[in-house]
Amino acid sequence: MNICFNLTTTLDFRKERNMSRTTPERDWKYMRSVHDDLLDALCERINSQSSAILADFDGSNHEKYLALYRHLQDSDRIIGDCFNDLKRSNLMMKFCALKRHGILKPEHIGELSPETQDRLKTLFAVSQ
Repeated sequence: MNICFNLTTTLDFRKERNMSRTTPERDWKYMRSVHDDLLDALCERINSQSSAILADFDGSNHEKYLALYRHLQDSDRIIGDCFNDLKRSNLMMKFCALKRHGILKPEHIGELSPETQDRLKTLFAVSQ
């Protein structure tokens, strides 16, 4: 009986802890409203960098192609980190990826709930 009580208490605590870590609905709605703009900004940057590779790269056409190919592979990973499988349960990871890749700007962060802003500040303070 005591073991069951402890297990139940532990499970209830974990459930409450996980629920408190769920990204607020407000932040989910905000992300959905700016998703296309953020994706467009990232793609604009990628396209600009791709154009620079094509215009400025010294070397053979094959080397230029390889440089562009590597750039697009890296860029595809960034797009995936930031936008693939976007759902409320992994939104905090997406916010972190967007911030790490320079897409989530201070004005975006200012629109998020205070709880999410604090979590982002804590995560980035630890990673620096």
